Amino acid sequence: MVNRNISVTLECFIKKGNKYLMLHRNSSKKIIPDVWMAPGGHREFNEGLFECAKREILEETGLKIKNIHIKATGCAHLKDLNKEIFFHLLKADYAGGELKENMNDGKLAWHTPEEILNLDNLLSELREILPYIFSEEKKITSYKAVYEKGNKMIQFEIENADGEF
Repeated sequence: MVNRNISVTLECFIKKGNKYLMLHRNSSKKIIPDVWMAPGGHREFNEGLFECAKREILEETGLKIKNIHIKATGCAHLKDLNKEIFFHLLKADYAGGELKENMNDGKLAWHTPEEILNLDNLLSELREILPYIFSEEKKITSYKAVYEKGNKMIQFEIENADGEF
C-alpha cells in the first residue's frame, strides 16, 4: 500500500453586500502560491466543518461569519508535491468584525462574482466551479481536479449524483 500525503481543508466564500472576500496567496507559499482563492485553511483533528470555518476565518481575516452552507466538495491531486487535498467549498455571510491582514498568508480583497472570474491567476478549478458556488440552489456539487505543477490544472471533472464523472 502506498503512503498517502493527504490534507483536509476548506475555502469559505464570505458574502458582504454584493461582494465576496478573496485571498491572493503570498508567492512564497509552498502549496498553490500566488493564486486568488477564498480564505480558509486546514481542519484540525476531530474538528467539525462549520467549527473549522468559523475558526479559520476569524484567525485569517478577523471576521465572524454566519449562515454557512456547503456548496461543493472534492479532491485535488497536486502531482508536483505528491499531495492530495480533500476539501469543502463553503459560502457564508459576513457577521461582523474588522478585516485584518497577515502578509504571510497574502492580500485580502472584496470582489463581485464578475470581478472574481476576471482575476489574474485565479485558482484554476474555481473558474469551473464558481457558478455552482454563487448559485442560490441548495444542491452540493462534487468534483475532482489534477494539477501538474502550481496552478496548472490538467484535469477537472464534476461528479453527478450517481457517482459518475
